Amino acid sequence: MKRILILLLALISTAAATTAQTSGNAVDRDAIKSIATRWQDAWNRHDMTALSELVAEDVDFITVAGTWPTSRKAFREHHAKRHEMQFKESIWTTGTTAVKFIKPDIAVAHVEWGMKNDRDPDGTPRRPRNGIFTWVLEKRKGKWVLVASQNTNINTAVPTK
Repeated sequence: MKRILILLLALISTAAATTAQTSGNAVDRDAIKSIATRWQDAWNRHDMTALSELVAEDVDFITVAGTWPTSRKAFREHHAKRHEMQFKESIWTTGTTAVKFIKPDIAVAHVEWGMKNDRDPDGTPRRPRNGIFTWVLEKRKGKWVLVASQNTNINTAVPTK
């Protein structure tokens, strides 16, 4: 009987830990979702210092155009240069943010976004567009930061779901 009770407690503990890893807690989920909101705010103010504070010092960030800044400094410089002309008048809208916890301190988020009033690198106005970010986030010293990201434009000719 004692063995069965111990086995049952072990199974319950394992199940609870697994559930906690994948579902996370509401505070952490809200903190991650707030990064997407703060991203929108910093982008629309064209404040690349505030935007860069959302990423880790050692971020791996693949842009929608395929460039790959691998530090917070490179991320900030890349985006600051693009906001001088290409994104100078752009307006970012964050849509749904779905969060999945891999471990209590590591999560993946998929962030739907829209943009209007941006330009191609040659200055030609672009049509409004939508995309999806895939973010890997880590909780470091009690704060969630982006450690890796892949950004993708949604091809409207291809069904998304």
